[in-house]
Amino acid sequence: MMNTSGIRNKTVKKSTPADVDLSGNTSFAPLMNILKKETESAFRRPWHRLERGLRMNRLRKFSDDEAKRLKLSEQEKNNLFILLNKSLEKKLLNSKTSVIYDQDEERITEIKGLVMHRTATGETLFQLLERKNAVTFRRRPSGSAGGAAPANSLQSSGDPSKPKSQD
Repeated sequence: MMNTSGIRNKTVKKSTPADVDLSGNTSFAPLMNILKKETESAFRRPWHRLERGLRMNRLRKFSDDEAKRLKLSEQEKNNLFILLNKSLEKKLLNSKTSVIYDQDEERITEIKGLVMHRTATGETLFQLLERKNAVTFRRRPSGSAGGAAPANSLQSSGDPSKPKSQD
């Protein structure tokens, strides 16, 4: 066994590296660098990968940019943002096809279906046209036997309960 009686009741001073702050303050520089890198890259993601709060930030910026470009009043700008925010809540702006987002410039360039109307009094109104998800049917090729069939007809002939024979 090792003889520890010589250092048993003595205070041992720990060696401290040169970069440790002895004042008791904790250095947050490495953590701050990580957070800074994350915030710089947060808006560089595709639109459908942005978190909800970041999307709202970009919608706010879009409404500000449109207000400057179209010379909108403060009330019209707020109405535009409220419309965009409600559309986001209704999940109309979640897909990458509904919002054209430039990742390099970190800004929205276009919102599909956003329409602007000017009233006779000069007030600007905004509307977001909702796209209806319609189902389209394909017709059978016209070169097949029997000619063109109606869009909703069955592709196979005969009794559907019987299995198809393999020729």
